[in-house]
Amino acid sequence: MASIAKLSIRGVRSFSPNDDEQVIAFCFPLTIIVGANGCGKTTIIESLKYAVTGSLPPGNKSGQSFVHDPRSIGQTNVKASIKLRFNNTEGSSMVVARSMEVTQKKTSASFKALDGTIRTVNKETGERVTMSHKCSELDKNIPFFLGVSKPILEHVVFCHQEDSSWPLQEGAVLKKRFDDIFDSTRYAKALEAIKAERKSYASTAKDLKVELAGLNSHKHASTGFREELEDCKDKISGIEDKIKICDDDIEQERATGQEAQKVLAKIDEFTENLDYKRNDMETQEAVYEKQKELLGKDDLTEKHTYPELKEMLKELNDQRHGNEATRNLELKETECQDIERGIERLRRKANELNARKGKLEAERDAHSRVLRQRFQVMEEIHKKHKIELDGITQDDDDGTLTQSTATSRMSLSTIFTTNTNAITQGDMEAFQGVVDNKHIELKDMFTTAKKEHRVEEDAMQKAILELQAKKAAIDNDRKRNEASKTQAMRELNQISSQMSSSLSRVRKEHVEEAKHQAARLAKDRDEYNNHPRREEITKEIRVLEDRLKSISATIEQDNKIRDQLRLRADEQNEIDMLSRQATQEYDVLNDLLRENSFLITSQGEDIRVTKEDPTAPVGVVHNNVRNKLLNAQADVERCNSVVGDVQKKVSEKQALLGNHRQRFQQLQHKKTTLLCPEGGAQKIKSVIRAIVRFDKDTVDNEQINDDTSPSELLMYIAEQVKSYSKVEEKPENISKIVKRLKKMAKTEMHCPCCMKTFDSNDEILTFQSRMTELADPDVSELHAMASKNAQEVRGALDKYEIWRRTVSENMSEYLELGRVVSELTEVEGLINDEEGGGHGSLKDLESELETEEVTLTEKKEHMKELQILMTTVNGIQDAAKRVWEKMGNVKEKKEKLKYQFFGNVDDPRDLKTVEKDLTKSSDQKELAYTNINKLNNEQKQLNEMISRVTNQAATAERSAREKEDAYKRDQESTKRKDQLNNDLTKLTELDKELDKQIMPVRTHLMQKESDRDRMRDANAQEDGMLSNQLKDFERDMDKLKEVNDKIDQYVRSNKDNEIHEVDQKLLRNAEDISSGEGKLTEMKPELENLKKQVEDGDRQKKTIQDNLELFKLEKTLNQLQEEIKNLQDEVAAMGGDDAREKHQVAVTNIRQQQSKIERYNGRMQGLTEQKRNLRRKLNEPEYKGVDERQRTKMIEHETTNIVVTDLDKYYDALDKALLRYHGMKINDINKIIRELWTLTYKGEDITNIEIQSGQDSGARANRSYNYRIVMSKGSTQMDMRGRCSAGQRVLASIVIRLALAETFCLNCGVVALDEPTTNLDFENKRGLAIALGQIIASRAAQSNFQLVVITHDEDFVSMMKQELSSQTGFNMPERYYQVSREEGHDGRFYSKINAVDWDDL
Repeated sequence: MASIAKLSIRGVRSFSPNDDEQVIAFCFPLTIIVGANGCGKTTIIESLKYAVTGSLPPGNKSGQSFVHDPRSIGQTNVKASIKLRFNNTEGSSMVVARSMEVTQKKTSASFKALDGTIRTVNKETGERVTMSHKCSELDKNIPFFLGVSKPILEHVVFCHQEDSSWPLQEGAVLKKRFDDIFDSTRYAKALEAIKAERKSYASTAKDLKVELAGLNSHKHASTGFREELEDCKDKISGIEDKIKICDDDIEQERATGQEAQKVLAKIDEFTENLDYKRNDMETQEAVYEKQKELLGKDDLTEKHTYPELKEMLKELNDQRHGNEATRNLELKETECQDIERGIERLRRKANELNARKGKLEAERDAHSRVLRQRFQVMEEIHKKHKIELDGITQDDDDGTLTQSTATSRMSLSTIFTTNTNAITQGDMEAFQGVVDNKHIELKDMFTTAKKEHRVEEDAMQKAILELQAKKAAIDNDRKRNEASKTQAMRELNQISSQMSSSLSRVRKEHVEEAKHQAARLAKDRDEYNNHPRREEITKEIRVLEDRLKSISATIEQDNKIRDQLRLRADEQNEIDMLSRQATQEYDVLNDLLRENSFLITSQGEDIRVTKEDPTAPVGVVHNNVRNKLLNAQADVERCNSVVGDVQKKVSEKQALLGNHRQRFQQLQHKKTTLLCPEGGAQKIKSVIRAIVRFDKDTVDNEQINDDTSPSELLMYIAEQVKSYSKVEEKPENISKIVKRLKKMAKTEMHCPCCMKTFDSNDEILTFQSRMTELADPDVSELHAMASKNAQEVRGALDKYEIWRRTVSENMSEYLELGRVVSELTEVEGLINDEEGGGHGSLKDLESELETEEVTLTEKKEHMKELQILMTTVNGIQDAAKRVWEKMGNVKEKKEKLKYQFFGNVDDPRDLKTVEKDLTKSSDQKELAYTNINKLNNEQKQLNEMISRVTNQAATAERSAREKEDAYKRDQESTKRKDQLNNDLTKLTELDKELDKQIMPVRTHLMQKESDRDRMRDANAQEDGMLSNQLKDFERDMDKLKEVNDKIDQYVRSNKDNEIHEVDQKLLRNAEDISSGEGKLTEMKPELENLKKQVEDGDRQKKTIQDNLELFKLEKTLNQLQEEIKNLQDEVAAMGGDDAREKHQVAVTNIRQQQSKIERYNGRMQGLTEQKRNLRRKLNEPEYKGVDERQRTKMIEHETTNIVVTDLDKYYDALDKALLRYHGMKINDINKIIRELWTLTYKGEDITNIEIQSGQDSGARANRSYNYRIVMSKGSTQMDMRGRCSAGQRVLASIVIRLALAETFCLNCGVVALDEPTTNLDFENKRGLAIALGQIIASRAAQSNFQLVVITHDEDFVSMMKQELSSQTGFNMPERYYQVSREEGHDGRFYSKINAVDWDDL
């Protein structure tokens, strides 16, 4: 519990800043501070308040006047300090120190609050701890340490004298104070915060619901996508199976088709042969027919047979046989042909030999390159792998390598440095043998190294395994040993922590002593329980309560009689007061009538009133004036309506005229714009003028003039264009007409034009000649005229087309101009009509408006006079009503008083006697209450003693049992502890021995593992090197073998000899060709001569031969027909149709299956694309991981809804708790106030006071309270503020503060009263002293209750001393404090605090 212990002050107000600190030590339960006015008593309260809250006194917001004035001591700055020692809620002593400084400047002073400190003692170390804090931190921490809120400290515990009557201040101040005390604002803000948080979470839940809905849709979509994806996979798998089936069907059909294809191929072969035969037959037939046609008359086949012609040819040949020229010609031709054929054969053979030679030479060049490549490979092997061969030597003659048959031997390095590549087969075999040996050597080296490494590693691994097994065995022993030690240490520590220390260990004599103490306290408990005073006190309290009930009944009866007597006196006083007020009101009414008599009579009214009934005549006049006013208001409204209508018409006319004028200006401007030279209207007028001029020059038509409309103009132009288009004077038409006329004239012998008959041929010829001239375009006048007319028509058409386009383009502007001109005329007429003076014009309406406004003004003046009169009559009527009501109230109250009180009061006492009896009964009641309180206190002390002794006895018995149990546990723990210590010693020795054993094993194992790792690295490096060397050598061997295979293949083919043979053949063939060509050249002249000689005999021979040839062709045709027939029979027998049908069916089936496959592939491609799209969609941000996100969001949404529900519950619970708390606190406070008020207030008018808090209507979170202090007078409650005296206000404030302190200061029982007797009379001072005495007596049992009373009234202090001396149950204070102004060492007077013995008071 918190309390204050000591206060020191320096430099505050009238306390000296240079002398020693003034110290006051606060006593329990009462500290009285006495002093004269102005000596500095209130400064103590101010210092206490500043020390715990940091708040300056009222009127010292800047703080300059709180510190001692520097000017009074002749200094520029003064420092002040306040120190307060207090006990916090935990009972720890703390000291708070606050420092201030005021600096005096020329015209002003500045105040500065320095940082404060809190000093306390560390409970564990006992050291003093000092913490420096800023003022704002101290203002928060000190109320926390005291366990009381800052508003309670400011307004209840350490309330300033000037602010002590705050419970009866105005409503706003009272509300703020009580809200701070009840902390209503903070809880209202908490409710607001909960509501705002709930709203935020609700909004979040709503957003989460939307997001969850989106995620649900995404999840549903993704589930659909996944199902579609699985469906796609199933469909793709099904399609793949179908494609496989189709592939199998295609293979089967393809096999069938291939069988049919073989048959068809054979058939095609026969068919091709058949076609060849047919083509040959057709060719032979054509040759036959051509030959027969060429023979013509020389065809002898019909006259002679083939043998006859053969015989005839033979005869001719026999005739030629004797002809030497023919014979020589044949011989020469035969010889020439033989020579030519031989030359041709030789040339073809030369070409073949040249081609063969080129191929052989290319192969030889490739062989040379391969030899060089082999040499390079061998040289590379020699250099790379360091191969030497002493058996290979170099021939001195050709430089080639041979076996060692010569005397000079050379090494491989010598051969390769000579850069030769002519190596024999023997040399290669020897080199290959060396290479093979080298290969075997490398393989053996690699295999041997691998085996050696494996053996070494196995031996090393075996040794390591043996060491690891040995180390593992030792480690297991150590772990078991360590576990045993840990278990033993844990048990030992547990026993040690459970055992008491050697100083506090329970001994056997302690157990015996505790049992003896428990027996003694049990005996005392029984004695107190059987104390005879307990029953005596109960009986005495019962007697006093019965007497108290009797006194209370008497007081209640006297109170009723007193209330009736007071009510009767009050009623009579009220009747007298109402009579006086009625007389005054009647005088006021007559004054009003005299003052307003002229105004009333000016309207023809008259008022005469009497005191008994003043309202009737006034009412008549009031009704008359009201009717007149209503009529006047109706007239004004009617005139207003008329004026409004006329004004509206005038405004409409003015607006209409303004619109007409504005429209007239716009139309004038538009007309000017349309009539500009570049405007469409002027262009159309120009067209009209041009057409008029053109028509006068051509047609002479007056249909078009300046008034013609554009539509009529367009119609006219269209008619003209149509008429000109009909004119068709083409030159060809003229020629046709003239020729027709000419023909008609020739036929009908008269002129077709004039119907003149031609009398002679000359006229006809003349007419025809003239027609011919007219038909000739070059000389005809008709043609010239037609051309001229056509040109004129085209010119006219062009002009009319231009005019029509111009009129069409500008027709809208022309029409707009016509509309504007028409509208201008109309608007001008409207303006003239409005500006004229006719009926309904603007001038007429303005004159009418002026007349109506004059009438309206007159009506308003009359209405204003009536309104003034009405206001006056209303005032008179109100005054008359007040007179009549008060006279009625007087009469009613007199009747009520007459029949209400007489006969109801049987007591003959008057009011004063009843009040004296009430005072006497109250004293008796108070004495009974005092005796009851004393007996209750005595009974309470006796019960507390019994309770204390009972608790002590129970505690002693419990302590004895605990000590006995502790003694037994200590004995058992000691034995177990000794056993564990012995076990730990043995385990420690075993652990050391195992450490010695494991050290060499661990060292040896680490060394072996290191050796194994090094050996593995070295072996791996060596194996890799040998493996790479072997692989490299094998690659080179493969390369050499590949090159040797190419060389051996070339050597076996013997290409060089073949090249030599081809060269010899080419040489001989060239010689033969040259010889044949020479012979042909020599034979040509002779051959020509022989041909001339033979030509004549050959012609006859040729004819016979041709006929013979014709017979041969006929025979050949017959043979071909026979062969074709045979082939057709064979083809038919082969079953081509069946094979073709099978093949066609197979091809069709294959195509169908392939079509299916293509469709399946298309579907599978679509499904694959769909699967890819589905996977891509599932990988999109909104679908990827949507299940987990939806689950998380759903959990978040549900938890947020739960939070919203919990916040609603918390809000309702807190709101109800606040209501209940507030109501309970108000009830507790009012209960305490009722007791204290009854005890302190000695007046008879106010029976009770209480605090009321009316709750304003509104939202629950915005609940507020309107606090007010009400007093009860009998059964009536009324606000105390403004209705109580100064003494009642002071006493009520003290009672309310004491009640608030008792309710809220549970952790801190300090209350300070500054000048509590201000404005109190003797009785109320005495009552306050009695109340404080009883409060001190009842609260003295609380260790932290402290009452600080500061007063100048020594009588009050004496009353307090007298009252406290009559109370029991607490110790009287040893001293009180005297505050006085004493002279200091500098000659100035300062406040001093001196302790005075209580007995000296």
